[in-house]
Amino acid sequence: MDGEQLVEKTLQSLVELEQEGELVLTTSSGSSVARYILDSALKQLVTTFRDSDAPIECTMPHLLEQTIDEVKNRYGVPSQRAREITGSYYNRLLARLPVEKIAELYWHDTPSEMAKRSYYRVELDRDDSEFEYLDWRRKH
Repeated sequence: MDGEQLVEKTLQSLVELEQEGELVLTTSSGSSVARYILDSALKQLVTTFRDSDAPIECTMPHLLEQTIDEVKNRYGVPSQRAREITGSYYNRLLARLPVEKIAELYWHDTPSEMAKRSYYRVELDRDDSEFEYLDWRRKH
């Protein structure tokens, strides 16, 4: 199940609660509310998970979903293309780094920064290790 499906399911649950009289929705942007609730729950889950003895690399699915959303929202690309960009960049990292190091990179740099790097490297086909990336990032 991808991020959009989770948002849809969360929104569906909110609408059902409203229909049952358990909740009153006063927003015109139910998807935004559902996304906020889902993101809050996932962040708590990941924080709890991170504080446990489980390996950090187990958090990669959540980090990648956040990065996909960032690419989609920041650059206005369709969901499928955002998924392709993020996946391609992740696979490039995976070719030279272990998953544990990649997870540390995503946690340190945040999915927002990794979305910028993914877009720059994959969509613009530019080398994100160059100083040109830093100039580009300041503008975007």
